[in-house]
Amino acid sequence: MADITEAEEAAEPTPSSVDSAELERLRRENALLQRRVARLEKEAEAARALIAQAKSLKLWDFTPYRVHPDDSWIAVDRHSASELLAALAGIDHWDPWHTRIEPRPQP
Repeated sequence: MADITEAEEAAEPTPSSVDSAELERLRRENALLQRRVARLEKEAEAARALIAQAKSLKLWDFTPYRVHPDDSWIAVDRHSASELLAALAGIDHWDPWHTRIEPRPQP
C-alpha cells in the first residue's frame, strides 16, 4: 500500500453522481437555513427595541404610599403589567422580578 502525503489526504475526493446529488441537496438546505437565519435575525432586531422600551417602563404602585401621581402617569392593570414583565423575562433573559420598583419622588 502506498504512503499518502498530507496534501493528498486533505484533498477532497472527486464527487461521484451520488455525491453530486447529496452536495446539491446540502446546498439547497444551506440556502434555506441562511434565509431562515436572516429572517430570525430581522425579527430579533425588531424585538430589541420593544425589549428596551419595556425594560425602561416606570411601573410604580402608588397605592401603598397613599399618594396620587400627577396626570403624566397612566393607570396600568397590575395583572397585565405582570404578564408583560413575565413575557419579557421569557424572551430576553431579563429578571424583572428582582428589579426594584421605587416610589416616584414627589415634589
